[in-house]
Amino acid sequence: MTKYFEILRRDGPARMGKLLLNRQISTPGVITPDDYLSAGSIYSYNSLDEAIAIQEGLKGQKKLAILPYVPSALHSEPALELPAMDLDGPKGLLVHPFREKTPEGADVYLMGNAGSLKNPRDLVKAIIGVRDKTAPDSALYAPALATPANLALLVYLGIDLIDGTRMIADGLLGRYHTRDGVWSAKELAERDELFCLCPHCQKMREKETRQETDLLVAHNLQKLDEELLAVREAVRTQTIREYVERQMRVTPDQTAALRLLDAEHRYLERRTPVSRRSAFYANCAESLQRVEVTRFAERVLERYQAPQSDVLLLLPCSARKPYSTSRSHRLFAEAIGSARRYLHELILTSPLALVPRELEEAYPAASYDVPVTGRWDREERAWLAGCLKAYLKKNRYVRIVAHLDGELEELVRESGIDAVYTGGGTNGPALARLGEAIKEACRNAARLPDLRLLRYRAHADFYFGQGAGDALLAGKIVVRGREIQDENKRPLATWTINGNMALSMAGAKRLEPLGRYTVRIGDFLPRGSLLAPGVVDADEEIRPGDEVIVEGEQAFGIGRAKMSGWEMVASRRGVAVEIRHIKER
Repeated sequence: MTKYFEILRRDGPARMGKLLLNRQISTPGVITPDDYLSAGSIYSYNSLDEAIAIQEGLKGQKKLAILPYVPSALHSEPALELPAMDLDGPKGLLVHPFREKTPEGADVYLMGNAGSLKNPRDLVKAIIGVRDKTAPDSALYAPALATPANLALLVYLGIDLIDGTRMIADGLLGRYHTRDGVWSAKELAERDELFCLCPHCQKMREKETRQETDLLVAHNLQKLDEELLAVREAVRTQTIREYVERQMRVTPDQTAALRLLDAEHRYLERRTPVSRRSAFYANCAESLQRVEVTRFAERVLERYQAPQSDVLLLLPCSARKPYSTSRSHRLFAEAIGSARRYLHELILTSPLALVPRELEEAYPAASYDVPVTGRWDREERAWLAGCLKAYLKKNRYVRIVAHLDGELEELVRESGIDAVYTGGGTNGPALARLGEAIKEACRNAARLPDLRLLRYRAHADFYFGQGAGDALLAGKIVVRGREIQDENKRPLATWTINGNMALSMAGAKRLEPLGRYTVRIGDFLPRGSLLAPGVVDADEEIRPGDEVIVEGEQAFGIGRAKMSGWEMVASRRGVAVEIRHIKER
C-alpha cells in the first residue's frame, strides 16, 4: 500500500507503472544510485540502536530511502529482527527471498542476494514468494540480476525495477552482452567479429583505442536499455508472453525457469487478464501450459453447459478465426444444411482442445494462431484426449459424427469414442459423406433453440459462472443483431466483436442476485473511474478485463475491471474499475 508507486498496465505478473521519487521512473525501468539513499547493513554501525536511529536522517527525502537491513546467506534466516520503521517519504525495504515472514509495508522491496539466484528453481520460487507476501501495489527491485538476455523473463516473473550492476561488472570482466547471450569480448575483437553497430563497438574496432573496458561497459548498458524498451513495448501491447517464449531459448536455464513458472498456475492465473487486444500465438510446447489455454479449457468443462442435443458433430479447426468465417466451415455448414438445428458442434484444436461452436468468438478462441504441420505431438494428444473424455462424461449424446482426418481422426479413434467417422475433408465426396452421416444421425433428433440464444447463454455462463445464462435470459428474450432485449425492448447485454459481453444496467440487475463478479464500494457515488481505495470488497474470481457489477449504499453500476478482485481490496492506488454506467440507488 503505497503513495509513490502506481500500476498503469498489466499483462500477467508483468506490470507497467510509475514510481514517484525525485524523478518519475517508468517501470519496468532502471533505478540508479542517484535515485536512492541506502542506510546499508546494520553491521556497518557501532550498535543496533545507532542503526535504528538512522531512520531520522532518512525522513523528508524525495529519493527512495532504503532502511537498514540484516545481511544473510541466500537460504538462511537473518540473525536479527529489526523493528518496523516509519518514514514520511518513499520507503525501500530489503527482503530475504526465502523468508516466510511477511515484511512490513514499503513502497519498494529489494530482493536480497538477487544476484545469487542462478538456479532456475531458486529464481522462480524467490520472486513468487516475495510477490505473494508483499502488497500488490508495491514495486519489486532485483539488484545485480538483469541482462539483456534474461530481462523479459524477469519482468514476466514480476520484477519492476532493475539496475546496471551486472552489466558494469561483466564489462570489467571482458564479457560482451546482447539479447542473444554473452561472449568473450577479447575473442570477438581478435576475430574482428563484434556484431553490434553501436558507437561503443565502432570505437572498439579502432585498434588504437585504449579505453576498451569503458567502451564494453557502455555497450552492455546500452544493450540493456534497448532490451528494456522492447520489453516495455511487449507489456504495453500485451504480448509479453510471446516475447518470453521467443527469448527463453537463449539458455536452458531460462527455458527451465519458464516451465517452472507455468507450474505455478495460481500465481499466474490470479494476474492474467481474461482477454488481450493482441493475437494469441501458440508457437511452442510451453504454450500448452499458458493460463489462457488452461483457463479456457476449465471454463468449457466446468462453467459451460452444452445444449440438450441428441447429436454431436466433431469438426477440425481452421486457420481463419472465428471458424464460421473460414472457407472450410462454410462448406461444412452447407453440407449440414437445415440439420444444423438438430445437432451440437464441437471443434477440436490445439492448444485449446475443445471449442463449442457457441464460444468460437470468446477469447482466445477467436484470435489464436498455431504452427500447422498436421502432426500432433504426445503432449497435444494427451491434452486433447483428456479434455474430450471429461467433456463427454459431463455431456451425453445419443450419436456422434466425427468429420476428421489424419492424426486428429486417429487420436479420437484411439480414445475409444463410438462415432461415425466420415474421413474429414472439404472436397465434394467428403462433404457428401458428411451430409449423409448427419442426415442419418439427426433422424428423430430433438430440435435445438435459436443458435443466437445458445451463444448468449454460453457466453454468460463462460464469463459469469453457471446459472448466469438462465438468469440473463429468463422470460421472453428478443435478439436484435448482437444485442438481447427483454420483452419491453430494454437492452440486457451486447455481445461485443471481441467475444466479450457488455451488460446493460437491466442485465446487471438480473445477475446481481448471483453475487458474482461484484465490486462493493463505500458509501459514495463514483464519478468517472473507480479507484482502488474506494473498494470495500470484490469477488476473488474477478480478473483484469472482466465485466463487473459495482454496488454500494448509494450506487449501482457496471464497468470493466482493470485489476483482479483480490488486488482491488489490497491496493491503495490505481484504477480498479472503468465504470461505463452508474446511477444513484
